Amino acid sequence: MSPNDNYTHIIIGAGSAGCVLAAQIVENPNSNVLLLEAGPDCKEPDVPHGIQDIRRVPMKGQSEIFDERLDWNVQVELPNGGSFDVPQAKVVGGGSSINGGTALRNSVHDCEEWVRLGNEEWDWSSVEPVYRALERDTVKGSQGKHPLTRTDVNDTGKIQKAFVEGAIECGLPWSDDLNETYAQGVGASPVCREIDRRVSVANTFIDPLRGRRNFQLLANAPVDRVLFSHKRATGVVLADGRQISASSEVILSAGAIFSPAILQRSGIGPAGLLSSHSIPVVQDLPVGANLSDHPCVPLVARPKKDAYDEDDFSLQMQARWSSGTREDAVDLQLVCFSYLYSAPPMQLSHEETAAASEKAPRGLGGSVSGHVAGIGCNINKPLSLGSVYIRSRKPEDQPVVDPRYLTTSPDRVCARQAVRLAYRIMQSEAMQQQLGPIINLTRDVVDSDSLLDAWIHGQYTSTYHFTGSCRMATRNLGGVVDQTGSVYGIQGLRVADASVIPTIPAANTMWTTVMFAERIGKFVRDCQRSSSTLEEEAVNRY
Repeated sequence: MSPNDNYTHIIIGAGSAGCVLAAQIVENPNSNVLLLEAGPDCKEPDVPHGIQDIRRVPMKGQSEIFDERLDWNVQVELPNGGSFDVPQAKVVGGGSSINGGTALRNSVHDCEEWVRLGNEEWDWSSVEPVYRALERDTVKGSQGKHPLTRTDVNDTGKIQKAFVEGAIECGLPWSDDLNETYAQGVGASPVCREIDRRVSVANTFIDPLRGRRNFQLLANAPVDRVLFSHKRATGVVLADGRQISASSEVILSAGAIFSPAILQRSGIGPAGLLSSHSIPVVQDLPVGANLSDHPCVPLVARPKKDAYDEDDFSLQMQARWSSGTREDAVDLQLVCFSYLYSAPPMQLSHEETAAASEKAPRGLGGSVSGHVAGIGCNINKPLSLGSVYIRSRKPEDQPVVDPRYLTTSPDRVCARQAVRLAYRIMQSEAMQQQLGPIINLTRDVVDSDSLLDAWIHGQYTSTYHFTGSCRMATRNLGGVVDQTGSVYGIQGLRVADASVIPTIPAANTMWTTVMFAERIGKFVRDCQRSSSTLEEEAVNRY
């Protein structure tokens, strides 16, 4: 990269959103796009090949094969004290390079919530065609860019097949397409793969751009903050102090944890927070509020002999349904996993053990070490909202992440319902043939609300689906950005990643994030901004 390069657009973060944004913006021949990524390029020769194999998820706590360089390893606060670590991808392609690859659409109910927050351009009739254009899906007959594959139930591993049989025995119907509007039941997960190869957004959207004259990717380049002239974004400062200018726009796509942190370090956020860190206030906005995540309660067991083959896929089948606590919301999800691996705990001294006990050893495999299988119970429309905020001005200091998991009564009701159904499925004859006893959960606990609440409180973890911390909404409803991703009161600055999703979708968030990035990328490409933002900027200028 030359300091004289004349970039029109700088995108911060080459994850599931940033890669899609870049592909859209470079279609404008007058653009010159720089895509920045804090982690390595997925094409670097020493990046492990595990990110290409979708049979397992190469994250800490899920597989023996993972690379700590590709993980932010975010510390997440628990509501009653303590914390636990959550994987967050730090590599070109973001989560799509190392996650399970599930590509579930958001629901119609989600869109209705978004419209009520002032986003009439994000109703179902507006977003469904975007999904259709993105997807290369034989089930739907669509011919988009990105491949989605569903495994035939007859071709699944023994544990996955047993899950389907147990779910149907417990009353869930079979669903041919879990991405069909209003679909509920048990079925095959739509996954971004071709045979056994994980297909990331980097493969689909960035690989064709490599070598183009109006595109440059700079990996291993974490960003400190955005630069401004008055109230216009003019470039960025990297963590190493280098400054890079953008003549048109700076776009944050660093995710729901790091985009708000960059904004706050840049002077955009709650005035009280910024003042406490002696950061001059550029714009007072509720950046970092409304953080949401899907809590997950794992039920795990040891696979019996010959139940699992090394060539089996870990994630193939799942179930979605409505708890009935929220009208029309498909708010509960069970995901069957055939393979999770947690390393045995290190040998610690008595003093180290006492200190470590304050940090809950949570993960999808619980505190069990070695290979386990089972069901993850996801609460997909939580009402509990938290926050993310910087702890210092230093870019190397991770922000404080406090999702406030299960702090509302409806969320706890949903958690009980999901765990009870998962328990019944795991006790079914089909699953009992493949798995040993459920670890650390008994019938007397399942039958008691108070005992089950206490058990869930000690077991729940994250699905890594953080959203909402730079909410897209009208300003009076807590908005940080307008319907085109433009930051209120600032020229030349947008956010386009999971942080802008107004309310958390009732689905794994990667595919919704890609959809938002695809639409906002077109707004940027076509130089489109909302009328409300333009009016506000005019008022601020005079």
